[in-house]
Amino acid sequence: MGIRKQLGSMGLTTILMAIACSSALAGDRSWTWDQVSGAVNYQNVEVVVRYAPGPRAGVIPPGSKITHVYAARSYAGNAMITTSLCWNGISRCVPVNGASINTHAFDGLDASQPLYLVHRANGDKVRPLPAPVFVKGSVAVWYAQ
Repeated sequence: MGIRKQLGSMGLTTILMAIACSSALAGDRSWTWDQVSGAVNYQNVEVVVRYAPGPRAGVIPPGSKITHVYAARSYAGNAMITTSLCWNGISRCVPVNGASINTHAFDGLDASQPLYLVHRANGDKVRPLPAPVFVKGSVAVWYAQ
């Protein structure tokens, strides 16, 4: 018996985000990627998931700069998962508080570089979780030349 934690519907969130930003970002191009993390099996052990422009994005022109980033996550289970959104590695990051984030923290950075969602189950020390947690993530990057 536990409280089921599910942080929103990814499909609905993505659609609403696209509608909300479409007029403000009409001149920008974008790429998006959705995937599920590997298992979060332990407290205080990071699971890093890479998000990069896929084949649908086509070639991102050289010199393209990020103008806006949206990321969302959802999971089920009792674990308290914290997530950070990072650009081009895991040192330049912003926290994802709640189910999603809209950020300009990466504005002006190279749009062809990957972003990462870094997930961690909170705890006082490294120990196994009762059951693995899989985090569904979505990242959308708007950019301009």
